[in-house]
Amino acid sequence: MAEHVYVERADPESAGYEEGTRRYKNVVNRYKWANNYVHGITIDMPTGMGWGASYITNADRLIGIDKSPHAIEKARRLYSGIEFEVGDMLWTSFDSGFADAVICCEGYEHVARRDQFLLMEEIHRILKPGGVAILTVPISDNKGDHTGNEFHLYEPTLTEVQDTLGNFKVVEYEKPNVARYVLEAIK
Repeated sequence: MAEHVYVERADPESAGYEEGTRRYKNVVNRYKWANNYVHGITIDMPTGMGWGASYITNADRLIGIDKSPHAIEKARRLYSGIEFEVGDMLWTSFDSGFADAVICCEGYEHVARRDQFLLMEEIHRILKPGGVAILTVPISDNKGDHTGNEFHLYEPTLTEVQDTLGNFKVVEYEKPNVARYVLEAIK
């Protein structure tokens, strides 16, 4: 049986993300969906190499952050018109109430369970009152289940995600294969 190799950082120049593949379509569809809800100052975290952020056209100012200097360097080369910064999505350098929108597509599962609460607190902190958080998260059916993806530190159940949303009003929710949330910051 062939071992599955995970290619986690979305990059259209990488094998597995070629145009027309499932991964390619997932990235494009999620960011085009997120684009419907953003405006003003929008932060994409983690932005990776900025590919998904390049589909965001409704923001007046778009800032992508990622902890990988290599990814940010590549993002800066590939996508002009977007600001990119090396940073940690759990402790950003943004002032409280800085952003109108925060996009976090497929980042939630990349932090430990206890840090998922910190992530949502940080998103809430940097949003303006009434600001919008766009969140996509792969959902486990049972607590403790794991797909085997080495980059996912904790794959939550739907209830576990909802437990971290106390500072938000759920505006929209759907769950195809990945839960999609549009959240409004309650301040």
